[in-house]
Amino acid sequence: MPAPDLRDHQQGPTPSGQSPDGVGPRSGPERRGTRPEGRRGWVPLLVAVLIGAGVGILGTVLHLHFSWIGGTTTEEGAWVLPWGAALALLLVASAQLWWTLRSSVAWTGGVVAIAAFTTAMVLGNWPGLDTFAVAANDYTLAVVPGPAIAGTVWVWGIPAVAIITMLLAQSLLRHPVARD
Repeated sequence: MPAPDLRDHQQGPTPSGQSPDGVGPRSGPERRGTRPEGRRGWVPLLVAVLIGAGVGILGTVLHLHFSWIGGTTTEEGAWVLPWGAALALLLVASAQLWWTLRSSVAWTGGVVAIAAFTTAMVLGNWPGLDTFAVAANDYTLAVVPGPAIAGTVWVWGIPAVAIITMLLAQSLLRHPVARD
């Protein structure tokens, strides 16, 4: 029995992108006008703002933890180790990097950092007592240096960590790691 002639059925996609029988990745009206998931739209933006606000709240609460090294006052020559601020910055960096890589959209990491910074500034300037932040001036550095140093590291560390994380995310988005 002779083999069937399949030359007519092996046509490639047409210039419009549709396969001959409506088969293939670009076929059908349901694919027209749709956006690739996670690439564009307001969902990555909204999620980035929510993640940033959550990280900003958690980091603001966490940043005031610190330890004294070599004594309990600066007059004794003690040093302040703002480990809470370091952990809060690590939290910002990890959330920013995770959402950038998860959404595959480079600018979402910047939005996470902006939302975290804005949340930290709003909580730091909340009316009333200095519950969430202590200003860094000559008086507070002399009287309560631990919270003043921790607050400075937290607030001004967010933009620095954001830039470093965005540069790291750019290289990871350009050269993705193979998934198993």
